[in-house]
Amino acid sequence: MKENGSSVEYVLRSGARTSVLRAVVEGCDSTQALLDSGLASESAVYNALTELDERDLIHSPDQKRWYPTGAGTVVADLIERQRETETVLESAPEYWRRHDVTALPTAFRERLADLAGGEVVRATETRPSRAVREIERRLHDADSVSVITPIYNERFDHAARGEGLRLVLDTGVLEDLMDEADEESDEDVGAVRVADVPFALTVTDDCVLLSLPTLDGAYDPRTEFVVESERARQWGMELFERYWAEARSPEEFLAAHQ
Repeated sequence: MKENGSSVEYVLRSGARTSVLRAVVEGCDSTQALLDSGLASESAVYNALTELDERDLIHSPDQKRWYPTGAGTVVADLIERQRETETVLESAPEYWRRHDVTALPTAFRERLADLAGGEVVRATETRPSRAVREIERRLHDADSVSVITPIYNERFDHAARGEGLRLVLDTGVLEDLMDEADEESDEDVGAVRVADVPFALTVTDDCVLLSLPTLDGAYDPRTEFVVESERARQWGMELFERYWAEARSPEEFLAAHQ
């Protein structure tokens, strides 16, 4: 008899069901192969197969091989994403406790699992500029850089310039940027747009650096969450492009506020 309620919760209530469903989705399709894989005891594997079949998460049309249903694949994907998200949170528990993740758009919070494998670079008393220098180094080594920032730090000024730089700057510091551009008008500071920016993001050729505000809304220059993976970079680029598309040029912003 099929139980009511969430299929995800139903699967997660049993380690055997979780392991067997994931194995079937990954291509372990015979009962014997599942028994031989050591996922659980023999009786637990048989029970899991029966329960998942009754739940319509797997099926065996030829009575020889097991296949996931569409629902089974979705449930397995959700469970895997949940585990990856927990891995991200567990990799830097203090960071995620003390920083405001709601600064990110909901769609990107829901994809926090894409940042799996990241680590926090944190300033210390003996190395107070550690986070800043990490950003400088990453910018210096990159051919293309996309940056969202609520501040303008002149220390980054020579780290990334030219056609490879795109910058979304917070509206509150536009005046500082324009002053800097006047002083060094012979140099190319890249493409600049303006928007309300609640967090800092840097996306280079091979990594993402994320700096969320603290829970009181203050900008935190002492920590960066750094991830080196193509999956994280894709997450970062999609986030950047969202802000870039909605931002305005400095000229448009100034004209609207004159």
